[in-house]
Amino acid sequence: MASSLSTKLRIAGTVLGCRGFFDALAGRFVFSPLPPPGGGESELASASGDLGGQWLRGAIHVHTCTYSDGAGTVDEVMAAAKSAGIDFVLLTDHNTMRPKAEGWEEKYAGQTPFLIVGDEITVENGAFLLALDLPGDFEFPVHQSPQKAIDAVLEAGGLPLVSLPFDMKHPWDAWESTGCEGLEALNLSTVAREHINVLSLLWLLPIWKIFGELAAIRAICTRPDASLRRWDNLLVSGKKQIGLGALDAHALMKILGKKHPIPGYENSFRAVSTHIQITPPLLGAGGQEQGAGAQVHDAIRAGRCYFAYDCLGDVRGMEFSAGETPMGGEAPLGSELIARAPDPRALVRIYHNGKVVAAGRGEVRFVADQPGAYRVEVYRVGVSLGALHLNARPWIFTNPIYVVPRLQ
Repeated sequence: MASSLSTKLRIAGTVLGCRGFFDALAGRFVFSPLPPPGGGESELASASGDLGGQWLRGAIHVHTCTYSDGAGTVDEVMAAAKSAGIDFVLLTDHNTMRPKAEGWEEKYAGQTPFLIVGDEITVENGAFLLALDLPGDFEFPVHQSPQKAIDAVLEAGGLPLVSLPFDMKHPWDAWESTGCEGLEALNLSTVAREHINVLSLLWLLPIWKIFGELAAIRAICTRPDASLRRWDNLLVSGKKQIGLGALDAHALMKILGKKHPIPGYENSFRAVSTHIQITPPLLGAGGQEQGAGAQVHDAIRAGRCYFAYDCLGDVRGMEFSAGETPMGGEAPLGSELIARAPDPRALVRIYHNGKVVAAGRGEVRFVADQPGAYRVEVYRVGVSLGALHLNARPWIFTNPIYVVPRLQ
């Protein structure tokens, strides 16, 4: 589909303004004074570690050449995922559930990684809706209104999520639509596209040539400000909204009309993933069982997940809970929230309705004295000068814990 004039102008503005370069530069400096302690005494005991279950690392939003516009076959994608240490791949080829209908989930059942099939639906104005947990016979015509697509997914029992919410080519403009249950709060493709400009390329190409593709990806890891701001606004409105880290992995990037095989699937999978908590743990050959997909969907729906730039460091061991309440759950007012990063040197920030209410190194405890959504961001930091943190890198983003006046 040819790009509209408004899309071309938006892309030109992003390229000529070098927004990605300046966002990455500004993001290296974080000013985070420690807010005053919040609330009174805690009603709940300290968090209890990972609260049981099993953590799985997923590559979400992946395309193949078998069913849409990716560079590799399903088997090639799964081989790359295995090399990258991924536990499951969530395949979302454009406007089709054929991979599920044709048995690809069964082929990889009982293996690590295993495969889950979803759909990326093209709606009007060139935007996309990520549709998960659908039956294999689901069909929906392209270029319909976002609301019609959301309603169709919900009617089929699926999970509709906003795809590429602030992408320079395919932004989602239908925020007035109802029924979406979350969004891609971090999308690697969106971040990468913003670095297609002169200043970024002058900086990134030498890194790429000398240190390789993954090093260049590490260099562009930027906080997705617009998506996080929109997510916080939705949460402030009282909606429970799931945040995911997604890829839009094609192993292809179009620059000046020419397709380039970058970044490859394996390095995309190493760069960004979503970590979900399965309860009870999966069993079976390779650590997985045939019903694993349903448990993954249940965990995503519940918000028992966080997402991260995995390429910046091992994120296993990230914790955020309120007593026995995990991410995505509800906790009563006065609960003590505990956020613990995998690296004790990392900067941890707790957000309440979009504002930082607590910050510290390694572990932060905060008594939630106001109702609302509380989520956590973790940064890797080079040097700290008081409240000023230099060479800061956004690393981990959790889903919220919802603090309510009383448990419903």
